Amino acid sequence: MYNRLRKNKEQHSRKRKIIMIFMLFIIIILGFCGYNLQEKYHFFGDGVTHVTIADVDSFSTASRKTSTKMPEFKQKSLLSDIPSSKYYNSATGKEGKIAVWDSWPVQNPDGTVANFHGYRIVIGLTSKDHRNDGDAHMGMYVQKISDDSNDLSTWQYIGNVFNYYGEGAPNGKPDKYLQQIKGEWSGSTVMMDSKSNTLRVFYANAMTKGQALTTAQITLDPKKSGDWNSGLTINHSKTKDHKTVFVGDGYYYQTVSQNAGHADKMSDELAMRDPHFVADGDKYYLVFEGNTGSKYHIQGKANFMNYSNYGNWSTYKYMQKKLLDNKDTNLYGVSYYANSAIGKIELNSDFSLKKVLKPMVVANLVNDELERVNLFQFRGKWYLFTTSWGAKFASTTESLSKNAYMLGYVSDNGINGSYKKLNGNGLVLNTNLPKSGMTYAYLVIPNKNQKNNKLVVTSFEDSHTFAPSFLLEVNGHKTKVINNKVLDQGALVDNGHYYKAKPESSNK
Repeated sequence: MYNRLRKNKEQHSRKRKIIMIFMLFIIIILGFCGYNLQEKYHFFGDGVTHVTIADVDSFSTASRKTSTKMPEFKQKSLLSDIPSSKYYNSATGKEGKIAVWDSWPVQNPDGTVANFHGYRIVIGLTSKDHRNDGDAHMGMYVQKISDDSNDLSTWQYIGNVFNYYGEGAPNGKPDKYLQQIKGEWSGSTVMMDSKSNTLRVFYANAMTKGQALTTAQITLDPKKSGDWNSGLTINHSKTKDHKTVFVGDGYYYQTVSQNAGHADKMSDELAMRDPHFVADGDKYYLVFEGNTGSKYHIQGKANFMNYSNYGNWSTYKYMQKKLLDNKDTNLYGVSYYANSAIGKIELNSDFSLKKVLKPMVVANLVNDELERVNLFQFRGKWYLFTTSWGAKFASTTESLSKNAYMLGYVSDNGINGSYKKLNGNGLVLNTNLPKSGMTYAYLVIPNKNQKNNKLVVTSFEDSHTFAPSFLLEVNGHKTKVINNKVLDQGALVDNGHYYKAKPESSNK
């Protein structure tokens, strides 16, 4: 009896050893294969969201849904120039038009529209007569909150934010990046203290080579001393702290020295622009449009090997072969150079750089330009939106290039959490191109009343005026464009005054 029990124990012991050895062998094999798979395909499991080829392929079908279609309006009155947006031409003795395109409201640190001593304020990129990105200046428009109407005529143009490039630099000496400025590009503006008469401006310094995230403090005074009801004027003598914040670090975000130049068949973007300020408690951040640095493979052949850029196995197998077998095509060139990133940095209390953070979204292989980045907290979640031209996507779908898009993402676990794609693939809005009344540079504005989930969206129209605003319904991880009506041109709030509209028809 004893011998039988002992024999059984020995047999069980041998079985356990065999099982343990087998399991160890499997673990080693899986680990080796996993390592080689990661080495071969550069799979990133780092919490960074990827815009993928599979996402883009799904846009054609998803864009047919009414919930993503831009509202289409027919009223000619909604194609008007801003009546006050003019300048005096001394050569002709006549007034000329000030064109305005990318624009943004002065906001509170939480992203809601600020009440600056009884005024709403919008800053936009402007130039004389027509859009000129090479000579863009930030212009300021103000609207009395006491005005009952959102009508376009209630906006008053009061001039350039800065009288000259680099105004207000410390000791009158712009830093080495401000010395190279050729134009002021999009950004954001925040009212840090409602009792103060100062605003903090962020924008992109557009240089001959590259861009730089830049900031300054500006001062606004009442036209008549002590009487805020008399209107606003910019006190240029008090502009200060005009400085460069960030130009890229080379690791997370591409720098000018890392830029490969231009492909034979397409332009290679190098972005460090559209700085959008946001506060989370006592922490300050800038989110922005950039390009991936060495950490995520700047651009080039590595784009084609990263499984994360494709979205699923079937797309990976099909598209990788198609791209690598057709290196002389425009599609290959776009994919090779595509490395757009939605970046983020943390700021010190004086708005200087504190810490460079990893990207929130990357689009290697897929897109080289994710613009007008916007981030805010709403109903306990953080929402991220960005705009892009269809032609900037790497795709063989012809209809894609005829559209412009707004993409969106949401984090359930804080501002530094992982961002999931709204509506499954990130598509929030699509609109047809080209057409009269073309709109672009969409900005979603959170409501102070978070019970109201219909948020106002602003944009520009035909590169010369404010577009009619419209509403976007936000429900957790889903969104819906309200496309049976629009608001007034440039409206920042929903005051219940609407114009009839209908969903755009889809491009084919």
